[in-house]
Amino acid sequence: MSSPSYLSVQQELAGKNILITGTTGFLGKVVLEKLLRKVPDVYQITLLARKGNQYSSAKERVYQDVIASSVFDRMRSEMGDMFESFLDSKMTVVEGELTQTAFGMAADEFCSLAEDIDLVINCAASVNFREALDQAIRINALSVENLVELVKAAGGVPMIQVSTCYVNGLNQGCIKERIYAPKFHRLKEFEDGSFHVRPLIEKCLEECELVDEASASPEESEHQRIRLGGKIAREYGWNDTYTFTKWMGEQLLIQQLKGSGISIVRPSIIESTLREPVAGWIEGIKVADALIFAYARGKLSFFPGDDKGILDVIPADLVANSIILASAEQVASPKNYRVYQSCSSTDNPIQLKDFIQYVMKESQGNYKNYPKLFKKKPSAKFKTVSDFTFQSVMRGLQFAAFGRGLFQPKLRRKLVDKVTTSKELAKIYSFYTAPRYQFDNTKLKSLWRQFNLDDQKDYTVSASCYDWQEYIAEVHIAGLHKFVLEERVA
Repeated sequence: MSSPSYLSVQQELAGKNILITGTTGFLGKVVLEKLLRKVPDVYQITLLARKGNQYSSAKERVYQDVIASSVFDRMRSEMGDMFESFLDSKMTVVEGELTQTAFGMAADEFCSLAEDIDLVINCAASVNFREALDQAIRINALSVENLVELVKAAGGVPMIQVSTCYVNGLNQGCIKERIYAPKFHRLKEFEDGSFHVRPLIEKCLEECELVDEASASPEESEHQRIRLGGKIAREYGWNDTYTFTKWMGEQLLIQQLKGSGISIVRPSIIESTLREPVAGWIEGIKVADALIFAYARGKLSFFPGDDKGILDVIPADLVANSIILASAEQVASPKNYRVYQSCSSTDNPIQLKDFIQYVMKESQGNYKNYPKLFKKKPSAKFKTVSDFTFQSVMRGLQFAAFGRGLFQPKLRRKLVDKVTTSKELAKIYSFYTAPRYQFDNTKLKSLWRQFNLDDQKDYTVSASCYDWQEYIAEVHIAGLHKFVLEERVA
């Protein structure tokens, strides 16, 4: 009886030229670092990046914004003087705009790029929950068509599309690793299970044009297009423009790359790294962090949410591991499309009330360890309330602010600031704190089991490998303080 044949990340990706987009973003950096550090036999990693306004070239931007990041401190320390020469031998930066045809390159440059590529990993996205609708469509949906042209020009090489679990929109219950129909406004469904989104995209863009024509200023136009995005997203069954347009991108990709190998990796709420390259590494303020920061600064003490709801948070390095395993699988065995969800709500579910309790316990017990996060010991408890109660309290605070404005202007400013912060955060994030869904990752765990034991150790994907209280206190909050606040001040 023959022993089972296991996949190997090293063997499948050795000698390959991997093009990655979005490495100036949080997750893209983690993916790039792990590939460079753990897959030394990769032939080349090609980064597609914009020059930006502050730099003379895309390469300068990548080295200043990406390679100079503390996420590469481990590699710098381990490799010493060899670090820069290793990067020179393994990494190439190509200047291009993802939203433009052929990335804005000349035809010969685009063809030359395509000839060398063996795999595409698309980490690029606008994660702005309140992006103008047309801009979000260009970045999160239509830009994948330019990647499709690259994949086709390269001979149908495999592609990994980084999406989000929340493309499932307002669907409830146990959400499997597949495509779901929109909650409202049923669209035409194709045989491959995807949906006819082109007319919807055209409708959205046309409405954006009408808004622009009717607006008195560019600022008013942008504001109205932001509102329009939220309105149409909710009409079709999504909470916000970001998740709505990421779903559109998935549909276009599946429809246009029939016959090519596509894996869609959907993370839930991505937060600080669990272990690699270092525990707690994070960049910027993510979904849960906005609430933690507001609580730490005394601007938020209650929020609409469901105490018993399962908050789905996943460390960034587990997401990066999922992307790399999916990449190796597609190289070894290309398939029309696969869907994987990188999430925690089935393997290691945590109720919102417990997440909040762990945050409060660490905040009130060890606030002196985080002087840049906490100016003083938090005095108020963080509570979740129903949406009706939240709105009622907001109206009460607004009335109180108005009534005390004549005699206590300082208190009025404090109340107005608290009401404004609470309402803005609730508008964006309350969907995630009152979940009516849990994400399933059965297929992702099955993928992990296809790899050899060394890879299973190096590329953990299941959230069952950590304790929530330890992660929140010893990893995440400590990481916020060290990598977001201390580095920002420095």
